[in-house]
Amino acid sequence: MLREEHFGPASFITTHDTAAAALHSAADTAQQCGAIATHVYSSNPDFQDQAEAAFVAAGASTTFNLTGPMPLNYAAAYSDLHVTGLNPAGNACLTDLAFVCDRFRIVQARWPEGSR
Repeated sequence: MLREEHFGPASFITTHDTAAAALHSAADTAQQCGAIATHVYSSNPDFQDQAEAAFVAAGASTTFNLTGPMPLNYAAAYSDLHVTGLNPAGNACLTDLAFVCDRFRIVQARWPEGSR
């Protein structure tokens, strides 16, 4: 069910034996099936760096340690895109190469002010 299309907003929480396995599963699902945004909660700087790299490679914007309001996608304010266009969540519903050129492919990682 996790790797099927869901009209959102929708959030998923899964369990794994290790943080590395959870990160691999989440990033792979984002890349293969699509994700508009991801959220990571961790106090481990090494894991945070690994998560940022994994979700950038998957084309899914990431917010770390969200504790209050934060815009879903800063890029939306500066273009007609709501998603990155780098994974199936964006390519299937909001972007296509005939309309959007590569310069609008933006992935971002966001941190609450003062948290890093």
